[in-house]
Amino acid sequence: MNVQIKILVLGIAAAFAFPAVAAEGNAQAGKQLYEVKGCYSCHGYVGQGGREGPRLTPVLPVEAFVAQLRSPRTIMPPYMESMVSDREAADMVAFLGSLPKPPDHKTIELLK
Repeated sequence: MNVQIKILVLGIAAAFAFPAVAAEGNAQAGKQLYEVKGCYSCHGYVGQGGREGPRLTPVLPVEAFVAQLRSPRTIMPPYMESMVSDREAADMVAFLGSLPKPPDHKTIELLK
């Protein structure tokens, strides 16, 4: 099963398995939390991913993001609600969702 399908399945499952989390967050607060909680050290400063952590953009729905925080599928440590509240997670999702989308690869001269 490819990664995109797994993410979609996770998002759908999380929507049913977890209580609804506030869909809107504060992007500025989310940016600060993303840095304070150290997310950038594995996922990059703008969610671009790196050697240790996958790309976080395009961002998952809040429920799926919280599900991944609480029960990660990879080497990421779990972040229980006492470490990152649902509200803080929604703020981080708002931050990641506010980031500009990367350009289409077809528009990059070097890749033509």
